[in-house]
Amino acid sequence: MGRIAIQRCTDAATIAAIHQAAVSVAYRPFFSGSPPPTAAELGREWMSALADPTAVALLATVDRRPAGSVLIRADRQACGGELHALHVLPEQWGHGIGSALHDGAIDLLAGGGYDTAWLWVLAANDRARRMYEHRGWTSCTDTIRDYLGVQELRYSRLLP
Repeated sequence: MGRIAIQRCTDAATIAAIHQAAVSVAYRPFFSGSPPPTAAELGREWMSALADPTAVALLATVDRRPAGSVLIRADRQACGGELHALHVLPEQWGHGIGSALHDGAIDLLAGGGYDTAWLWVLAANDRARRMYEHRGWTSCTDTIRDYLGVQELRYSRLLP
């Protein structure tokens, strides 16, 4: 494993490629009846997300090659910031890239003046839920939404 570097990123195509590769594997058990989104579809979504003036995307690289990404922004539903769409390439799972992205996102949210952070996670995604819970996130068990026919849970945490 090489050196992990985290930097800001405005390249929607790079982020979309990471997102597509990650969800094609990670979300397969939850959306087995439908094909994963294409990189082109996700590219359009990321161009829109990055146009939000409160949004900042972080890119993780390993030996200068893209390995993961995350977006932070003002939360659209509650007072605070949002950690959104943390994805790591499947071949890079288990090497600390998700943790590095998470910590970088938390630092940016706290530095942006937010007191609280929010995120959504698939209810059945035990791996992601364990990661967030290990890092101080608490499930708001009364806040559930439907995401393409699958339940998502709302999590929050206080920022340093």
